[in-house]
Amino acid sequence: MKPGVKTTVKAFAGVIILFAVAMSFSVSAEIDFDKKLHRIHIPAMNAADALNELAFQTGTVLLFPYKEVDSLQANEVVGQYTLKQAIKVLLKNSGLHGSLTKDGAIRISKAGDQRQKKSGWERDMNSKKKLLASVMGLIVGGGNVAPVLAEGVTEQGRIDEVVVTASKRATGIQDTPMAISALSNNTIHKRGLVGMEDYLSTLPGVTMQDRGAGQNTITIRGIGTGSQFDTNPTVGVYFGETSLVGLGTPTNGNLAGSADIKLVDIERIEVLRGPQGSLYGSGSMGGTVRVIPVAPNLEKVQGKIATSYSQTDEQGGDNSMIQGAISVPVIDDELAIRAVAYRFDNSGFIDNVAASNPTPNVSAAVAASAVALDEDGIGSDEYTGYRLTALWRPINELDITLSYIDQEIGQEGAREVNTNLPGKFQQARLSINPDGDGEERGTDTSITNLTLEYDFGWGSVLSSTSQIDHIGESKVDLTSLDGDPRNGLADNAGDTDVFIEELRFVSQFNGPLQILAGYYYEDRKSDADYLFRWTGAQAAPAPDFLFSFREDLTQQAFFGELSYDLTKQVTATAGFRYFDYDQSVPFIRFDGIDSNVDDLRASTNDSIFKFNLSYHLNEDTLLYVQWAEGFRPGRLQSQVLPADDADNDGLVEFTDGTEREVTEGFVEPDTVENYELGLKSTLLDNRLTLNASIFRIDWEGIPVSLRSTSRNVNFFFNVGKSESEGIELEVQAELTESLYMQLSSSYVETVLEEDAPSLGNKGDNLPGSADFNFSGALEYQFDLSGYESFVRIDYSYVDEYYHNFSEAGEASGGYSQVNLKVGTRLEGVDIDLSVINLTNADDFTWVDNNFGMGRAYRLRPRTVGLNIGYRF
Repeated sequence: MKPGVKTTVKAFAGVIILFAVAMSFSVSAEIDFDKKLHRIHIPAMNAADALNELAFQTGTVLLFPYKEVDSLQANEVVGQYTLKQAIKVLLKNSGLHGSLTKDGAIRISKAGDQRQKKSGWERDMNSKKKLLASVMGLIVGGGNVAPVLAEGVTEQGRIDEVVVTASKRATGIQDTPMAISALSNNTIHKRGLVGMEDYLSTLPGVTMQDRGAGQNTITIRGIGTGSQFDTNPTVGVYFGETSLVGLGTPTNGNLAGSADIKLVDIERIEVLRGPQGSLYGSGSMGGTVRVIPVAPNLEKVQGKIATSYSQTDEQGGDNSMIQGAISVPVIDDELAIRAVAYRFDNSGFIDNVAASNPTPNVSAAVAASAVALDEDGIGSDEYTGYRLTALWRPINELDITLSYIDQEIGQEGAREVNTNLPGKFQQARLSINPDGDGEERGTDTSITNLTLEYDFGWGSVLSSTSQIDHIGESKVDLTSLDGDPRNGLADNAGDTDVFIEELRFVSQFNGPLQILAGYYYEDRKSDADYLFRWTGAQAAPAPDFLFSFREDLTQQAFFGELSYDLTKQVTATAGFRYFDYDQSVPFIRFDGIDSNVDDLRASTNDSIFKFNLSYHLNEDTLLYVQWAEGFRPGRLQSQVLPADDADNDGLVEFTDGTEREVTEGFVEPDTVENYELGLKSTLLDNRLTLNASIFRIDWEGIPVSLRSTSRNVNFFFNVGKSESEGIELEVQAELTESLYMQLSSSYVETVLEEDAPSLGNKGDNLPGSADFNFSGALEYQFDLSGYESFVRIDYSYVDEYYHNFSEAGEASGGYSQVNLKVGTRLEGVDIDLSVINLTNADDFTWVDNNFGMGRAYRLRPRTVGLNIGYRF
């Protein structure tokens, strides 16, 4: 889009939003059953009392069969919900649901009574006088409305609809017009999920590589080139309201990956597929992962404590976990504190055979006094963390939440294997220090967040302020760089400080028009030190030297969305984001001496847009079409020095044999455009849900880094464009009252649309993600001597894929994994037995075929564990 056109569009968008605000105060005050949000606070209680409380808090009329409802227990509902969502949560697993009558009341009935509602419920009452009498009975009798259910109707299915906040509003997932997967607290527990590697690759369109402490690469819908080409993430990662992108372990001059806060006391996980640039900003080109923690409970004391012990086969050993969470209301209905603490100890399962079976480079390093040892159990790690959250509600309209998170990860040695060694779980890596200490990697992440939310009734304002302090360290053996004369040891350390502020307004107008408007600010400072110790794998040992740099990034953005109900079934939504970035490198130092380059500075600004049109074919079926853009902020370019152009022809010489002109300053952001058609359907009285999406994504300006031959400095280029096309499918089904099934699958093909020098050729597959994946689950619930019990089996398949464009060397993927879990609840005590990787598959999950390194990661061997937890 031309700059002049974009300016006009931005101005027009501003006028539309101002017009929307002005018009919003004249809209109708009719009941909006599934659009208007209400602030609701109902603890777990008798269902009849809970429905009366819901009617009081929302100012609506609820009609329900009192005697039948009075025998049921309702669930807790705390937060912002539409009436439809609140009733679903309140009455889940009861067989009851709510629907809107022609007279503006909300009727609670069994699912099978839908036919009567559609044919006219008023006729069953015989006249509107009976309706009026029922309303009077509700008012005068405190909810004692006579039963009106038809005889012999079947109960509603038990597939619970998860309420999500992906659109920065609370909406049911089946009413949210975007491709989104959600994992509830119950699913997290039943599957024993701990971190990203446990669930991401089982979701449609998602591939994830975990390479140890703080190092991960997430690819959604094929938008990514693998960690070996560009380490800037293409997927946003959030914990609550805080972005965790770029908080990894420093390796090879980059803070690889994003922080992975462990899944302890988590309400749900939301994985948004497709670019989310308008609401979530830079980095969310392929999608966004959101982890939502459980909030403090203002009504009662609640919590849990759990522990587990497991054993890993092959070269593995013992693993253990302990975790606890407690929520205490300090002042009833006003102030509560929730505390969470955990520790995970995981054994390593790699044997280091550097002394007995060394590689040629290890032998050369040992000849120059490097240390090689034989050691087993390499790759063990320890996760420790805690979280404190205080929720204060001084008045009913205001929530103030203050939270602090701290998580430390320590890893002893890399879980990598060498593909050129005879054993499947073997490596030949040098010890870092002369006393034989092995490789080490670790991170320490602390996050402070203050969220204030005020509900005006017609809308709410939210302010989220976050301060992140992240330290990452790694001591890495570089001798696996076959043929590279710089072989040695790297002692890397990075420190990142991030301040984030987001302020947004979300409307709750009674009418067809809704708006969302916000401002985002981020100030990020990253310091890194890389100490290189040469081992003598070259002709003459070079002196050690320290490379240091600091990078500062400041961004601000204005974003918004406007939604309008064109009809009762059709809603149009338009969104935008204007962003402005300033980046600088205040210093670069080689061994304590400032580099002879000026302070590097650059800035960029641009806008992206989104349009969505959704159509409710009926109450249970949603169709949507969406066009959306995404972006990354671009890269600061190193200054070209005379040494980079040895023949003085204006071109820089690179190690891949090419000569290229380097544009100084700022490398432009890369962008994506997503075209998507989606379907969401709930069938068979909520016993079956089917969600599907078809998409195409155009990616332009793919970044690639090349290293100069003279100074070994990386320069960045925007080269090539790609096209990603695919289909995604998710199915949930209640096969019987006790048997539940879940299936998901996707096929995504991403190829270069033109030749990209130093990257690949037209028609090449983009590396780093699988074209096809599939996952399925069966869960059977039963009574064991009167105790609730279950058995669950999860199966996942990840198709074969490569990590380079030429598809040379070993491939990753091409494997199946089976997990089994059996559990029961005994008077509040949960006991289960789990088997992860039941078939003991040992396939590669990540392979580094670049530079002849021959490094790879394998699936963790079969792990059998016993888990015990107590909830109160």
